[in-house]
Amino acid sequence: MNSTMEGNYAWNDNLWSVVTKPFVSVRLDAPLKPNVSYSDLSRRLTDTWLGSSSGSISPHEVCRSVADYLRINMALVVVHTEKAPIDWHVKFIRRYGIPTGLIDVGVLQKAGRLCDVPVSALVKQRMIEGCQKAISDRQPITGKIDVVIEDARITGDAIILPDPMPKRAWCVILGEVHSISAVAHHVRMDDIDLSIVQLLREGLSARRIGELLELSPRTIEHRIEKIKARAAVETLFPLLIMRT
Repeated sequence: MNSTMEGNYAWNDNLWSVVTKPFVSVRLDAPLKPNVSYSDLSRRLTDTWLGSSSGSISPHEVCRSVADYLRINMALVVVHTEKAPIDWHVKFIRRYGIPTGLIDVGVLQKAGRLCDVPVSALVKQRMIEGCQKAISDRQPITGKIDVVIEDARITGDAIILPDPMPKRAWCVILGEVHSISAVAHHVRMDDIDLSIVQLLREGLSARRIGELLELSPRTIEHRIEKIKARAAVETLFPLLIMRT
């Protein structure tokens, strides 16, 4: 293996910064195994894109290099960027496929103009900024997904590859979703509640938390139930990822 890029970019809360760790290429003629990781697919996409730098390539050629290996928690998208961002056209080569009752992923993944996708203006703006950054820098960029759509928080990773030709007519986006979770309503918590939530994040049981806070396990359990009720959630997970 050899280094193919000096650096790439991180997408994080609308900020772009250089990542010092380089991409490492994979041989395009090397067979991929089932359940390929997102990192390997990103490298394969990047190497396909790099191989096109001296000539024309279509977005579908880029997508074909990984399309047969995508997992159910991934999505592969082509964004046609010839026009103004409001008229960009989104086409899904592969859709995210894990069922969820929190949002209608089918509606969110319909092909069409970006302005017609039923997500907030902020989510659309982040996609536009990412594509424009990749186009401007003329190289792939990577970043983190962390958006709220309706009452669901979506986290994951994404890579954006721009059209290498001067017309800059498209971007290919590969995304991997790590989680879709209910958004916990912000609740006020006292010092004990804050301590309980933090210790739950660390994987401690109610009994162990009680020992550390010098409270009974039953008291800890009652407090957890009250926090869940105030946050309007049924499980612990939204509490563990919400900002406190």
